[in-house]
Amino acid sequence: MNISDSLKIGTIQFRIREIHSFKEFSKHVTKFVELAARQKIDLLVLPELFTLELLSTENVNETNEIPKVLVKYYENYLNLFSKLAEKFRLSILAGTTATKRNGKYFNTAHLFLPNQKIIKYDKIHLHYIDKVLGFSHGSTPIVAELEFGKVGLAICYDIGFPELARILALKGAFILLVPSAALSKSAWEWLRYCCHARAIENQSIVAHSCLIGKFEEMKFEGKSAIIASTDYEKNGIIVESRYDEENLVAGEIDLGKFWKIRKKTKAPVLRDLRPDVYKQLCEVKWKLQTEYI
Repeated sequence: MNISDSLKIGTIQFRIREIHSFKEFSKHVTKFVELAARQKIDLLVLPELFTLELLSTENVNETNEIPKVLVKYYENYLNLFSKLAEKFRLSILAGTTATKRNGKYFNTAHLFLPNQKIIKYDKIHLHYIDKVLGFSHGSTPIVAELEFGKVGLAICYDIGFPELARILALKGAFILLVPSAALSKSAWEWLRYCCHARAIENQSIVAHSCLIGKFEEMKFEGKSAIIASTDYEKNGIIVESRYDEENLVAGEIDLGKFWKIRKKTKAPVLRDLRPDVYKQLCEVKWKLQTEYI
């Protein structure tokens, strides 16, 4: 694939439902991957913690038990998506699921490539829900080199922090993959506006995938979308799903047009950065004045 080609990105708005086995979960996922393959999608994004669906197969008494239960299915999860990525020859950001290392649990995104490579990213910025679930902070920004170029990984609350997105962009990522799980319409709106901002700030494409449905007292809502700078797309939205409806939406990126606009835009924010001024961020040691906290 070269810069004159088009790139097709799909985002799945996944509704968690009651199931009775991993096999049912596999069927639920596979139908979307098969649909993506029929639509000739190159890169597919599922939402954050969509594996919560697996909890309906278990008895979970306490919220902080959730990561422990999800980890039980981890090898099955890896095998499922490794096989799907290889079989259908597409790259799949399989949302996030719980992982465990050195006695700690992490909310981890997994990017499965057709060549069986798996790229993992631990969520850096933890929302209070992550903390309630018992997840620990990640600390390493991740940029993945794919056939068409570099993509950066951010999980839900991460997209509210421009510093992380800027690091990814400066490392060459022109697409940001953002799986999310928003617990209200207002939470989803916050994420949507952050996605727009990050797309403009970094002259990038943002693929935002939303979890929907209900688990116990948690109700997830949203509207998945592929978002660009308004230079590339008039209102910044290449494609979006219907609100709170399970579906797959796909948007085609004209890479030749994208790179041409990025080079000739009248608002080349990446070229006009002022690191000589931003060094003050390090000088203040990233601490707010107490009266503003």
